[in-house]
Amino acid sequence: MPSEPPLSLDRLTVEWLQATMAPHLGGALITGFSPSLIGVGEGFMGQLARLALEYEDEGAGPRSLIAKFASPRADTREMARSQNLYQREIGFYQCLGARAGVPVPHCYFSHLVESSYEFVMLLEDLAPGKASDQVAGSDRETSREVIEQAAKLHAKWWNSEELDGWDWARWIFKAVPVAEGIAQLEQSIAAADATGCFDAYPEMKRLMPALRPLFRIEPQPPYPFTLTHGDLRSDNIITPTADGGRFAIIDWQLAGKGDPMNDIVRWLVQSISIQDRRETEQALLKRYHAALVEQGVRGYSYRQLINSYKLNLVVVLIMFSMSMETVDQSSARAKALFHEFYSRLDAALVDWQIDKFLRVLPYLVPFLNLSNWLKAKLKQG
Repeated sequence: MPSEPPLSLDRLTVEWLQATMAPHLGGALITGFSPSLIGVGEGFMGQLARLALEYEDEGAGPRSLIAKFASPRADTREMARSQNLYQREIGFYQCLGARAGVPVPHCYFSHLVESSYEFVMLLEDLAPGKASDQVAGSDRETSREVIEQAAKLHAKWWNSEELDGWDWARWIFKAVPVAEGIAQLEQSIAAADATGCFDAYPEMKRLMPALRPLFRIEPQPPYPFTLTHGDLRSDNIITPTADGGRFAIIDWQLAGKGDPMNDIVRWLVQSISIQDRRETEQALLKRYHAALVEQGVRGYSYRQLINSYKLNLVVVLIMFSMSMETVDQSSARAKALFHEFYSRLDAALVDWQIDKFLRVLPYLVPFLNLSNWLKAKLKQG
């Protein structure tokens, strides 16, 4: 195999593809490939390309592959480095892959260069399956399937000590010094006032000042915890079409130890329309909880689930309240997608009366942290 894997699409060669894919080709020889960029305005932390493969003779090899590379933007790569995003996805496939407990694409190859924080991955092409249009919102059948699959993933890794053995799976949250966190929030509030960027999302804008006390609270690892996807939304869900394909969850760059309800909030608040969420949310939350119980999870009440759901709505609010300049939003599709993110979150904050929750949260969090610490200690004992 060539010693230098290509770290961008323009450096990809037939020779490297042949050497890398040889174990999967059934003796077939690749003679060429036709690349096409995909996922523009969907994958914000990297680049994706579909490679249509040409062979000398018909063989057992795949007709196409997905090649995944780091973002060409240095600032985006540095943001990815700060959260180990590329290591997370590579680590996920190397350690788990199909063992995760939910359908995922097969990973043929992965390589990361730490110094420049660039990488290349070759993944199974799941076409003719495709992701639903997240701007329009996923349909109800897909939504129920995602909730069922999330319950399988979470139940399999519920409070699993195995997650602590992988560096890539460490809890992604990093404590920010109080002064720094408050300064970032104040900058966001000032920018919102000056630019009007949150005027279309009045509840978000109204609640941003109420986040200040939360930056004075030392964050604690979640309990219960599980393996979470971290970015469970429509663009990362592949479903069958009339032409074929299969269900699969892709893009594991935020995978790791986390609060299971973060995945559920991400799905219900980012991937379905406001109307569909309002009409199906309660039923889906109850179905998720029932599925956990069916698969052996104990000691996690529905009341705990609802409190955690509200807490993770606040987590998503904090995330979207901060500057996201390092995320590429230059395409028309990306702009439309982020508008939906903000609009759907704004509506959920109103529906769940998060303003009232925020008033008691600074007093509630220390109690929750202590309770979770005790539960973890009792489990260890």
